[in-house]
Amino acid sequence: MACSSALLFVLLLVPAGTWSARDGEPPLLSPRQIRRIVLAGGASTVVAKRVARGFPPPLRSVLGAREEAALVDEAPPGPVALFMRALALMLLFLPVLLTAPLAALLGPFRRRVWFWLVTRALASAGTAFIKWGQWAAVRPDMFPERLCAELGELHSRAPEHSFAYSRREIEQALGAPLDTVFERFEPRALASGSIAQVHRATLGGREVAVKVRHPRVVERIVTDFTLMRLAAEASAHVPGLSYLNLKASVGQFSETMVAQTRLDIEGEHLDRFNWNFGPWRDCVFPRRLTPLGRPPSKAVLVETYEPGELVSRYTVARADGTHAKLSKSLAHFIVSRGEDMYLKMLLVDNLMHADLHPGNILLDAPRGRPPRIVLLDVGMVARLTRAESAAFISLLHAMGAGDGAAAARSVLRFAESQEVCVGTERVSVFTEDMRTLFLDRCRGYGTGVEFGSVLRGVLGLVRAHRVTLEANYMTLVMNVLCLESMAKELLPEYNVLDAARPLLATHRRLPGIAFRAALPLLRFVKELRFAPMYTT
Repeated sequence: MACSSALLFVLLLVPAGTWSARDGEPPLLSPRQIRRIVLAGGASTVVAKRVARGFPPPLRSVLGAREEAALVDEAPPGPVALFMRALALMLLFLPVLLTAPLAALLGPFRRRVWFWLVTRALASAGTAFIKWGQWAAVRPDMFPERLCAELGELHSRAPEHSFAYSRREIEQALGAPLDTVFERFEPRALASGSIAQVHRATLGGREVAVKVRHPRVVERIVTDFTLMRLAAEASAHVPGLSYLNLKASVGQFSETMVAQTRLDIEGEHLDRFNWNFGPWRDCVFPRRLTPLGRPPSKAVLVETYEPGELVSRYTVARADGTHAKLSKSLAHFIVSRGEDMYLKMLLVDNLMHADLHPGNILLDAPRGRPPRIVLLDVGMVARLTRAESAAFISLLHAMGAGDGAAAARSVLRFAESQEVCVGTERVSVFTEDMRTLFLDRCRGYGTGVEFGSVLRGVLGLVRAHRVTLEANYMTLVMNVLCLESMAKELLPEYNVLDAARPLLATHRRLPGIAFRAALPLLRFVKELRFAPMYTT
């Protein structure tokens, strides 16, 4: 208790500039004084909490290409299956291929017709292609913005499989009849996606969600992965397609897609996120359950059922153009907690939910109890290295300082090596363009920076200068863009960059162990500083 009081006292006396959007105010304590005082109590607090909570649940070390190889071993495609599937896809994509040269020559045709043809072909091609299209829609660093917008309309056609199939898979996974495990089980699916569908059930007196993988989804994805790689290789030699850089995008996408087909991996992600956010009572994830103590299944996942309303109900307009009503205090709660979770994943955990959008966020706000937000669908995550976290954090600091040159240096670190934007001349031109962008749109903290506008401008320059960005960085970028877009819909006056300043500035001043200990109090002080601005 004494340690916590000391931390609170120190944090409340952090330099005023750290907690406000105004610069030029003299600090009450120097960074060295803060570091010495907080580190003394913070280190012991973190150690004590770690001992009390134990160690985090492990994440499998086999990822990426090796995990993909394991997936292929699970359902290897035969030559006949590959040939028949290739023939069907060739006929499906024939209009796209035949009109590609025309699209390369005529910009209006490319934007108005050809991108639409590509989207329609992907929509009809099956799970892997639909998922690739959805993934490509959030990669404006790799594809034209008009194509990304068109692909953004691509929705997964996910018909439900039969209850008989769900029953068979569940009984195989649990090793017992369905009726002896669950007191109640709803035959009709609660929701269905391209990989699996979800049933609602009762287990041991509590409501649970049971996710069941669709039949033959692994076989179809493995077959399509193989063909997509061959097609991407060939696209480099087709006029009108080479500039799309399909080979790199398919390679990056396949790594993100693999984990989604393995529900046991999603369960491991749930375990880790629940450990990471265990002390946060207002920010939660569903918990993985193990009925009958059975080992995890690749095809079935049982988790707690979390009540609430999807945040997309408040951000997406209804048919009449209106939005569902939400109080200002709850709108602030959603946006502020969403930003806090994002920053914790980035600054502390190095594990990022890779699909943060309003359709994966629940608001649970029952009367008489504090509200909570619940994050769903953790099949896709980004495991960040320290170098990746540091590079992206440096970009955020550059935005806070309004420093375009520093931002350019940070972005050029977003890949192990740059293939095109190399050499003094190319780097200088890119840096100068970033300076110009920042002079126009980003003057730093307290200047009303439109975070999304700046990042979209950065992505435009990245594509124009052919700067390479690795997949994890785009996950960070797109998540923060989703956060900023959600804030604009729910609470237009909320400034994402200014609200992040307390955590970013303190993270820069304190060693990692002290920042981890101080985080709960930082959130408290941030709430004291900003909540009255948006809830009154």
